Amino acid sequence: MFVGNEPEPGFTATSGLHGTTLVVQASGELDHYHTPVLRAEMNRAWSALQSHTLILDLSALTFCDSSGIGELLQARHHGQVEGVRFIITGIRGNLARRLNLAGLTQVFEVFPSVAEALEAA
Repeated sequence: MFVGNEPEPGFTATSGLHGTTLVVQASGELDHYHTPVLRAEMNRAWSALQSHTLILDLSALTFCDSSGIGELLQARHHGQVEGVRFIITGIRGNLARRLNLAGLTQVFEVFPSVAEALEAA
């Protein structure tokens, strides 16, 4: 049981190498309470980057609110500043609707799957 403003369980972010390309996998509900978890993993990923491409796989995301979208935009901006190609994959459901409504689908480089993104990278 959680007390106060502590995040409830239900979101994870992990990283792994696929060849020389780093893939961050986000899973669960990305909301105001869980954006620090994604931010921390993205910071680790930016530090460990061995190539000029970083893939964020969102295929296991079940929910994303506006603060989660803000984190995605921040990651995109970080990639632009660092000269890193930032790709997101697996967008569907709630997140796809939110990105469409906000007119952000054209802002991100998107692929349906990690495999397709890796092939393009």
